[in-house]
Amino acid sequence: MPTYDPQARNAQRYPRVTSREEMDTMPRLPFNTGIGTAIFLSTEKDDARHFRQGICYQEPDHLPYHWDQTNFDETHYVIVGKIRLRCEDGSGRIVYLEAAAGEHIFCPAGFKYTLETSGIYTEFFWTSSPSPSYGLIEIPEYSAALRAMRK
Repeated sequence: MPTYDPQARNAQRYPRVTSREEMDTMPRLPFNTGIGTAIFLSTEKDDARHFRQGICYQEPDHLPYHWDQTNFDETHYVIVGKIRLRCEDGSGRIVYLEAAAGEHIFCPAGFKYTLETSGIYTEFFWTSSPSPSYGLIEIPEYSAALRAMRK
C-alpha cells in the first residue's frame, strides 16, 4: 500500500464537509485593525483549482480596508450584521453599497473597493475567483500556515 503524503499535489482534492467551527478556527489574516478573514478553502490547504472561500469578521469600529480588484471577481454573502462597501470605477465614479444579513454583493474585477465600518459587528462569507494555482504569494506567511494544515 502506498504511503499517504498530505503535501503531495492533489492529495487534498476530495469531497468533504467543512463545519462552521472549522471555518471559525482557521488562522486569521488581518486586513486592518478590527477586520480580518479566515480562509477555509484554498489552493494551499485544499488543492482548490478555481476559487477560494472564507469568512470575513468585522468589529463595529474596524478601520477601513481598501483593495484594487484587478483580476478576480468576488462575492460577499452577509451572515450577520451589515456590509458598507465603497466602490470606485476606472473613471473615479463612486457608489456605496450596503447589504444586511441574508443579502449578497457581487464585486466584479476592474473596481477599487473599500470595506467601511457599518457600526455593527458583521460576518460575511466570501468567494473569489479565479484563484491562481500558485496560491497567496503576496502573503507568504499566511500561505505557509494554510499549507501546514494539510492532513
